[in-house]
Amino acid sequence: MSNAKQTKKNTFSHTRTLVRRLDILRADEGDLPEILELQRLAFQENALRYEDPDTPPMRQTLEELTEEAKHHITLKAVIDGKIVGTARGCMEGEACHISKVIVHPDHWNRGIGKRLVVAVEDIFDNQLYVLVTGHKDEKNIALYKKLGYEICDVPMEKITPTLFFIHMRKEKHEEKSEKKN
Repeated sequence: MSNAKQTKKNTFSHTRTLVRRLDILRADEGDLPEILELQRLAFQENALRYEDPDTPPMRQTLEELTEEAKHHITLKAVIDGKIVGTARGCMEGEACHISKVIVHPDHWNRGIGKRLVVAVEDIFDNQLYVLVTGHKDEKNIALYKKLGYEICDVPMEKITPTLFFIHMRKEKHEEKSEKKN
């Protein structure tokens, strides 16, 4: 096969891989074991970054996740029948709290986290959204800033001796359109 044909063939194959369908759906109780497995896999890098294998997402049990799911909407991102991402949201007072935005490491940097956050925002259609992320999670902080979140002017929250949460918030401003008579 000529180099031109080989290059064209490889390009097509690569392109085909990138266009697999991603569905964002509500998770149900039957999805929780797979979500917990994904959570532990995705947070392994954080455990190394914070030099703490016992961060809350790593030690959460299925029973705790099941209880949490009773009070949160849990979304899942699915490709080819496999859960590759998840996010949770709930109302606390006037704010929608978004938590545990998780993407399988093999699918990082493909916009899945962004789509999950936007999907939670769309479900709650609220004026105020809040979330927390680790103080060393630079990619997460950058993503949330791109989505309009700002770091709150509050002290970081100590979670473990090496992990501190940064609080972020986003206020949705509705555009007023003038009525034409």
